[in-house]
Amino acid sequence: MLVLPPAGPLVLGVALVDFNHLVGPKIEFHIGDIFEDAEVARMLPFLALPDGAHLYEEDYSYFHLVPSSPNPTTIFGISCNRQIAASALLIKDVDVTRSIVQKAVVVLASKPVFGPIRDKLGVVTRALFDQRDFTSTDILRDFATALENSLRSQLTESGLYMGTSLRQLVHTFRHRTLVLLKTLILQKKIMFAGPPVERLCTYQYSLISLIPGLLQNLEDCGSPPLASRAPTLSRPNSLKTSDRKSMMAFMGLPLDLFGKDAFFQPYVALHQMDMLRDSQSWLCGSTNSIVTQQKEVDLLVNTETGTVEFRNPRLERLVTLTGADRKWMDEIVKDVTESMGDNGPATPSVRFKGSDDYLRAKFEEYVAAALSSIKYQSFLSKGKGNGVIITGGTGGDSRSADDFNPAWIVEFMKTSAYEVWDRTTDPTLFDIVEPRYV
Repeated sequence: MLVLPPAGPLVLGVALVDFNHLVGPKIEFHIGDIFEDAEVARMLPFLALPDGAHLYEEDYSYFHLVPSSPNPTTIFGISCNRQIAASALLIKDVDVTRSIVQKAVVVLASKPVFGPIRDKLGVVTRALFDQRDFTSTDILRDFATALENSLRSQLTESGLYMGTSLRQLVHTFRHRTLVLLKTLILQKKIMFAGPPVERLCTYQYSLISLIPGLLQNLEDCGSPPLASRAPTLSRPNSLKTSDRKSMMAFMGLPLDLFGKDAFFQPYVALHQMDMLRDSQSWLCGSTNSIVTQQKEVDLLVNTETGTVEFRNPRLERLVTLTGADRKWMDEIVKDVTESMGDNGPATPSVRFKGSDDYLRAKFEEYVAAALSSIKYQSFLSKGKGNGVIITGGTGGDSRSADDFNPAWIVEFMKTSAYEVWDRTTDPTLFDIVEPRYV
């Protein structure tokens, strides 16, 4: 499926960020007017060269920025950072006072096309370091010129999924994958923690890709005040069941999880801790213990061990998997394990069952069935409140909501995402999507 291209350029700019031991990270070179924005210039260096970057020969950071323009929207950044011995440089800047020079090449884009950018960015960054002369930036200029056309041809749904790995996510977190998804839908405060930064970021992007259509609609995710999408949504007055886009709109998907008072920052810098304290909902990642130990965290996700820690004890009860949930996840985990063989989750599956596409379809079925069951439960409750007993007619199961955890459903109905979804979906949505557990 093609993704609606941006009105302007897809590639907004390319930059080189240097770690200066006296003043910290700073933009050393840039191509693109976006870097003239005060907020972008202020935050970019700290996001492009994350804490602990010196521990790895090469690492990538994925992050979001919001410019200080009159009509801001989320900008998607990816950086590749490397280091080189100062003694190996052919030309040494006067600012080089330590034995190691650390820099990052950054691409800013108007869509989250991290996968298609990543490999090209890695090649260019390695080539730049191989020059051993950072005063020569022709390679960055050539990269910026060629990247726009290259990416436009990859602006598809599958292009956005490049760089995510649902098999890796399920392999690491197993049944907890569904706990993460249900927590995300409740718009709680989720913090992923643990190096390396690239894994930290890709796990989060893999998680949000489980919500159908969310990757294509992240324009509001960069900052809590951004909420431009919700007012544009309305209840569809027609439906074409053979058209995926029409069905998605009818189902109210994607859920508006990063609208008002919510944000998503795959790598959050120390300078953004006020946002954590002041916002109602977020999904973030960090390798800095000062950030991950914040008391506002509801759920801490350890990417090294694949474990979760409920900092909010009430949340654990809300997202506890039901018997039906556990049985469903048993099959999912089994399918992924069998599809891997001896190759591990990083190797693409040669068969559909257990592949990323398979997992995306299964979780889409789960989300759709849950939403349909919630609508059906509301319908039955309203009928009962009016003294009307409704039986049959939908093929639905009046107890299906119980299989998704009634406490989770009640909590979801308190969220702003539910308010938007309920307002923009048909009260009898369950007539099209059967309200039964998957």
